[in-house]
Amino acid sequence: MTFKTYQPSHQKKILEIFHSNTPKYFDPEDESYLIDFLENYTDENYLVVENDKGEIIGCGGYYTKEDRHGMPWVMFQQRSIGVKNLLQIADTFYNEIESRIIAEGKMYPIYIDTTQLMEKLFNRYGFVTYEKVKDGFGKGLDEYKMKKVFETGA
Repeated sequence: MTFKTYQPSHQKKILEIFHSNTPKYFDPEDESYLIDFLENYTDENYLVVENDKGEIIGCGGYYTKEDRHGMPWVMFQQRSIGVKNLLQIADTFYNEIESRIIAEGKMYPIYIDTTQLMEKLFNRYGFVTYEKVKDGFGKGLDEYKMKKVFETGA
Protein backbone atom coordinates (compact mmCIF):
# COMPACT_ATOMS: atom_id res chain seq x y z
CA MET A 1 0.00 0.00 0.00
CA THR A 2 1.33 3.41 -0.99
CA PHE A 3 0.14 6.86 0.07
CA LYS A 4 0.36 9.77 -2.36
CA THR A 5 -0.76 13.36 -2.15
CA TYR A 6 -4.06 13.92 -3.95
CA GLN A 7 -3.77 15.53 -7.38
CA PRO A 8 -6.63 16.90 -9.54
CA SER A 9 -6.01 14.04 -11.99
CA HIS A 10 -7.24 11.67 -9.23
CA GLN A 11 -10.70 13.28 -9.05
CA LYS A 12 -12.39 10.90 -11.50
CA LYS A 13 -11.21 7.85 -9.52
CA ILE A 14 -12.25 9.41 -6.20
CA LEU A 15 -15.73 9.98 -7.61
CA GLU A 16 -15.84 6.31 -8.69
CA ILE A 17 -14.93 5.33 -5.12
CA PHE A 18 -17.66 7.64 -3.80
CA HIS A 19 -20.23 6.07 -6.15
CA SER A 20 -19.21 2.58 -5.02
CA ASN A 21 -20.14 3.64 -1.47
CA THR A 22 -23.54 5.18 -2.24
CA PRO A 23 -26.18 4.92 -0.99
CA LYS A 24 -24.96 2.61 1.81
CA TYR A 25 -22.30 4.93 3.29
CA PHE A 26 -22.91 8.28 1.54
CA ASP A 27 -26.00 10.07 0.33
CA PRO A 28 -25.75 10.44 -3.47
CA GLU A 29 -26.62 14.12 -3.08
CA ASP A 30 -23.28 14.64 -1.29
CA GLU A 31 -21.39 14.30 -4.58
CA SER A 32 -21.42 18.07 -5.14
CA TYR A 33 -19.89 18.62 -1.68
CA LEU A 34 -17.15 16.11 -2.47
CA ILE A 35 -16.39 17.80 -5.80
CA ASP A 36 -16.24 21.20 -4.08
CA PHE A 37 -13.86 19.76 -1.47
CA LEU A 38 -11.60 18.17 -4.09
CA GLU A 39 -11.49 21.31 -6.23
CA ASN A 40 -11.10 23.90 -3.47
CA TYR A 41 -9.87 22.46 -0.18
CA THR A 42 -7.41 19.62 -0.71
CA ASP A 43 -3.77 20.13 0.19
CA GLU A 44 -0.72 17.96 0.86
CA ASN A 45 -2.58 16.33 3.77
CA TYR A 46 -5.25 14.74 1.60
CA LEU A 47 -4.04 11.38 0.33
CA VAL A 48 -4.91 8.69 -2.13
CA VAL A 49 -4.14 5.07 -1.28
CA GLU A 50 -2.74 2.81 -3.99
CA ASN A 51 -2.62 -0.97 -3.89
CA ASP A 52 0.41 -2.98 -4.98
CA LYS A 53 -0.71 -2.69 -8.61
CA GLY A 54 -0.69 1.12 -8.47
CA GLU A 55 -4.49 1.36 -8.52
CA ILE A 56 -6.17 3.97 -6.33
CA ILE A 57 -8.39 2.12 -3.86
CA GLY A 58 -9.04 4.80 -1.24
CA CYS A 59 -8.59 8.32 -0.04
CA GLY A 60 -8.73 10.50 3.02
CA GLY A 61 -6.64 12.85 5.03
CA TYR A 62 -6.71 15.51 7.64
CA TYR A 63 -6.75 19.24 8.15
CA THR A 64 -5.77 21.49 11.01
CA LYS A 65 -8.12 24.35 11.80
CA GLU A 66 -7.79 26.62 14.82
CA ASP A 67 -7.42 24.20 17.74
CA ARG A 68 -8.56 20.97 16.12
CA HIS A 69 -7.81 18.41 13.44
CA GLY A 70 -10.46 16.93 11.18
CA MET A 71 -10.59 13.92 8.89
CA PRO A 72 -12.61 14.57 5.73
CA TRP A 73 -13.85 12.20 3.03
CA VAL A 74 -12.29 8.92 4.12
CA MET A 75 -13.41 6.07 1.86
CA PHE A 76 -12.27 2.94 0.09
CA GLN A 77 -13.44 1.36 -3.16
CA GLN A 78 -16.06 -1.24 -2.36
CA ARG A 79 -14.84 -4.81 -2.93
CA SER A 80 -11.28 -3.60 -3.64
CA ILE A 81 -9.60 -4.90 -0.50
CA GLY A 82 -11.65 -7.86 0.66
CA VAL A 83 -13.25 -8.41 4.03
CA LYS A 84 -10.20 -10.29 5.35
CA ASN A 85 -7.90 -7.31 4.66
CA LEU A 86 -10.28 -4.53 5.69
CA LEU A 87 -9.10 -4.02 9.25
CA GLN A 88 -5.41 -4.32 8.36
CA ILE A 89 -5.72 -1.73 5.59
CA ALA A 90 -7.91 0.54 7.73
CA ASP A 91 -5.36 0.30 10.55
CA THR A 92 -2.45 1.08 8.22
CA PHE A 93 -4.31 4.03 6.72
CA TYR A 94 -5.41 5.46 10.06
CA ASN A 95 -1.92 5.04 11.53
CA GLU A 96 -0.46 6.93 8.55
CA ILE A 97 -2.84 9.85 9.10
CA GLU A 98 -2.28 9.92 12.86
CA SER A 99 1.52 9.76 12.48
CA ARG A 100 1.39 12.78 10.14
CA ILE A 101 -0.72 14.67 12.69
CA ILE A 102 1.68 13.79 15.50
CA ALA A 103 4.67 14.86 13.35
CA GLU A 104 3.13 18.34 13.12
CA GLY A 105 3.46 18.58 16.89
CA LYS A 106 -0.01 20.04 17.36
CA MET A 107 -1.74 17.53 19.58
CA TYR A 108 -5.20 18.95 19.03
CA PRO A 109 -8.20 16.63 19.22
CA ILE A 110 -9.20 14.92 15.97
CA TYR A 111 -12.83 15.28 14.91
CA ILE A 112 -14.70 13.20 12.38
CA ASP A 113 -18.30 13.21 11.25
CA THR A 114 -19.34 9.74 10.14
CA THR A 115 -22.36 7.45 10.19
CA GLN A 116 -23.61 4.77 12.52
CA LEU A 117 -22.09 2.26 10.09
CA MET A 118 -18.54 3.39 10.86
CA GLU A 119 -18.77 4.19 14.58
CA LYS A 120 -17.22 0.90 15.75
CA LEU A 121 -14.31 1.23 13.34
CA PHE A 122 -13.45 4.69 14.68
CA ASN A 123 -13.96 3.49 18.27
CA ARG A 124 -11.10 1.12 17.45
CA TYR A 125 -8.81 4.16 17.05
CA GLY A 126 -9.91 5.86 20.25
CA PHE A 127 -12.73 8.04 18.91
CA VAL A 128 -15.74 8.65 21.13
CA THR A 129 -19.17 9.69 19.88
CA TYR A 130 -20.29 12.95 21.45
CA GLU A 131 -23.39 13.72 19.36
CA LYS A 132 -25.83 11.85 17.10
CA VAL A 133 -28.10 13.46 14.52
CA LYS A 134 -30.88 11.25 13.14
CA ASP A 135 -30.72 11.19 9.33
CA GLY A 136 -27.99 13.86 9.50
CA PHE A 137 -26.38 12.60 6.30
CA GLY A 138 -29.60 11.60 4.55
CA LYS A 139 -32.40 9.13 5.13
CA GLY A 140 -31.07 6.20 7.13
CA LEU A 141 -27.60 7.75 7.52
CA ASP A 142 -27.38 9.10 11.04
CA GLU A 143 -24.55 11.58 11.61
CA TYR A 144 -22.18 10.56 14.38
CA LYS A 145 -19.90 13.33 15.58
CA MET A 146 -16.80 11.74 17.04
CA LYS A 147 -13.65 12.99 18.71
CA LYS A 148 -10.30 11.59 19.72
CA VAL A 149 -8.25 13.39 22.35
CA PHE A 150 -4.54 12.61 22.54
CA GLU A 151 -3.24 11.47 25.89
CA THR A 152 -0.85 13.94 27.49
CA GLY A 153 1.54 13.73 30.35
CA ALA A 154 3.70 11.09 32.06
